[in-house]
Amino acid sequence: MSTTNPHVILVEDDERITSLLIEALADADFSLTACGDLASGRRAVKDGADLILLDLGLPDGDGLELCRELREAGDATPVIVLTARGEPTERVRGLEAGADDYLTKPFHLPELVARMQAVLRRVPTTERHTARLTWGPIWLDTATHQAGLDGLRLSLKKREFDLLEFFLRNPERAWTRLQLLEKVWGPQYACELRAVDLNIARLRSQLEQSGSHPRCIQTVWGVGYRLTNET
Repeated sequence: MSTTNPHVILVEDDERITSLLIEALADADFSLTACGDLASGRRAVKDGADLILLDLGLPDGDGLELCRELREAGDATPVIVLTARGEPTERVRGLEAGADDYLTKPFHLPELVARMQAVLRRVPTTERHTARLTWGPIWLDTATHQAGLDGLRLSLKKREFDLLEFFLRNPERAWTRLQLLEKVWGPQYACELRAVDLNIARLRSQLEQSGSHPRCIQTVWGVGYRLTNET
């Protein structure tokens, strides 16, 4: 969806938080649609949005249900979870369900706005709606959240898929681990450099299944990684 101001859907049953966000996000030049339960959130996302703010403890279900439904349908609209569930296991559960970021309550409004802006910078609207990308024998479809190589369907987790999409949009350029974290994970993950190596290793394993395109994600020693046709 494209509007003058980024359009945000808020799915939150706490009226106090909703009132605060309506005012704060208007001041930050966002337009907002507020939904008080999962059912109304489902209806609202059908009309499209630039970003979704999602509570988990909703009166008619777990907000992660909506996040999973979006990702299974190939909808790449960014989702930021807002919840009182601050345990590490809950954070992992949210990110594995496809959330782009996770913020626990109580939160500071300036931090939320900064994270929203970071997510939108990371995945511009024009790119979110460019569904199919190809590069040599590799293809990726953001609408269906599927990817393949030489007739093989790849089975990618969210971060692996996001990494491949980023490389396909930016081939033949070397990226440092920190740059990849900032572009794919977000700047708040800048201390988790090891996550890049782990996800690159898993993505390489998938891409090398066919045997016809070995090491297309190349290690650039002293720098990081790049997607290349060179062997």
